[in-house]
Amino acid sequence: MSGYKVIVFDYDGTLFDTRPAIVHCIQRAFTECGRSIPALEAVAGTVRTGLPLQETFFALDKNLRVERAALNEIVGTYRKIYLDEGATLAEPFAGVGDALRDIDATGAKCVIVSNKGIAAIRQSLDQSRLSSFVELVFGDEPGLPKKPDPAILMDHILPRYGQLQMEQILAVGDTEVDILFAKRAGISCCWASYGYGETERCRKLAPKHEISSIAELPALVHCR
Repeated sequence: MSGYKVIVFDYDGTLFDTRPAIVHCIQRAFTECGRSIPALEAVAGTVRTGLPLQETFFALDKNLRVERAALNEIVGTYRKIYLDEGATLAEPFAGVGDALRDIDATGAKCVIVSNKGIAAIRQSLDQSRLSSFVELVFGDEPGLPKKPDPAILMDHILPRYGQLQMEQILAVGDTEVDILFAKRAGISCCWASYGYGETERCRKLAPKHEISSIAELPALVHCR
């Protein structure tokens, strides 16, 4: 059997260039909540990791680990600001629309698994007219496991696709978290080197495939 049947995409740094939106909204959220604004280098460093939002804030302000009320406040503030202001700063990478359209034409299913809030993902997809090419979206929601935990695949994706075999699934992402997710799930991984991940650390994890542009993905999906 040729070709992958389900493509599990990351969102930030893989489908959408969200770094300007993330930096802007983190700075705005910290300011609005009366906390010291993190240095740009520190924020950029967290973007490269692909960590969930709470872990990102822990890295930027260690006091938030014990200040639970403050953490909840800044998480809620960030998400509101992102929906209000971040969407206009996030754009799909060049070629994403064509790539998703080509993959959809092969009959393969596109799924997004991200550590980002699901409302922000859906907003971006809708505004970019890409929602019709994405069958399922999983984000940072209560009760859902977060990457690199493979449970999101085992418990929430595989049951929806019947007789799907593990070798028919491809994970596409740009950070170590995405590669580790694929390896722990036992599926193939394509590292998007054009994204935010640290090159040396990602290549050391030996993903099966590597692409320097999303335009390379449809041929890879079809041929496996």
